[in-house]
Amino acid sequence: MKSIADAPHIFYEGDMIVLRSVITRQHKQVAHAQTYSLQQKQRIWVHCNFPEHPEWNFSTPLKPTLTPEPTIFPATGRILAVSDIEGNFEAFRDLLLAHEVIDTAYNWTFGNGRLVMNGDCFDRGPLVMECLWLLYALEEKAKQQGGYVHFILGNHEIMNMTGDLRYVHEKYLEQALILQKDYFSWFQPATELGRWLATKNVLEKIGPFLFVHGGIAPIINLLSYSLSAINRLCRPWYFTPVEAFPVQFAALYYLLYSSESPFWYRGYAMGHATARDVEETLRKFDVRRIIIGHTTTEKVTVFFDGRVIDIDTPHADGISEGVLIEGGQVFRVNKKGLRELLVKD
Repeated sequence: MKSIADAPHIFYEGDMIVLRSVITRQHKQVAHAQTYSLQQKQRIWVHCNFPEHPEWNFSTPLKPTLTPEPTIFPATGRILAVSDIEGNFEAFRDLLLAHEVIDTAYNWTFGNGRLVMNGDCFDRGPLVMECLWLLYALEEKAKQQGGYVHFILGNHEIMNMTGDLRYVHEKYLEQALILQKDYFSWFQPATELGRWLATKNVLEKIGPFLFVHGGIAPIINLLSYSLSAINRLCRPWYFTPVEAFPVQFAALYYLLYSSESPFWYRGYAMGHATARDVEETLRKFDVRRIIIGHTTTEKVTVFFDGRVIDIDTPHADGISEGVLIEGGQVFRVNKKGLRELLVKD
């Protein structure tokens, strides 16, 4: 029998914390639960085990508190940015190892560098939970070394948080039946990962770089919102399905649900945006380059003379790339350690 066991799913139920997981018992997949009081939170560790690759195993304690991320960060150290991992844990791990972000024991080895996940950890692949918990774990390890982990929300994060489950891997739907916990409930405010995702941003600025999953459509530029205002306005609505969204909030609809949303916009890579549109975004938000994902390319690709860089490559097909930003230069990198100069200031 092929195991569908996974990392535990952590629910807040009244004044208790319940770790629910699927385990194998007498050749059957069954639900297992562990219960803790809220006061015992600091005793809880999440264990991610890989039966076929035990050398990948890792564990992380729960964070004592969760707070919303800032929007704007200084340009310190190196930046490794990847996007659209979609549950492909091996590809993600290989990229981090190849560029010395971590070692094989998952220690942070990137110093004061920054790791950016530019959206879409969710859906399609079978190891979504492990990707999420690794980012969760590395956040604290990075801070201890002067580094930082940034997780920009993509459309698939928002889809899972609002109940749009079109692309969820069948493994998780099977788990939900065994656990008798609807998959939609896994990433809600009554869960640890739901609360953690709620602290993340729609977009962030690191030095002269703007990181956003899809892009900035011209209509978004017309709104009189700063980057920080966009994040502040969107955050309370992360868990609201589109059918329940108040129709009178037209600007928020564009930011969250429309094809012009920063999560969904494809204009840069699909040829719908103009150089003037891009320049207006750069000027408005005072950045030199925009790093996007969302629209898959066969390799990391630059548009508009290097002002836009698309880092969504088909990880599931073995083409795993990202960008490394160092000393004003931007390199295409892959999971084998390749470094190829793309643009420089």
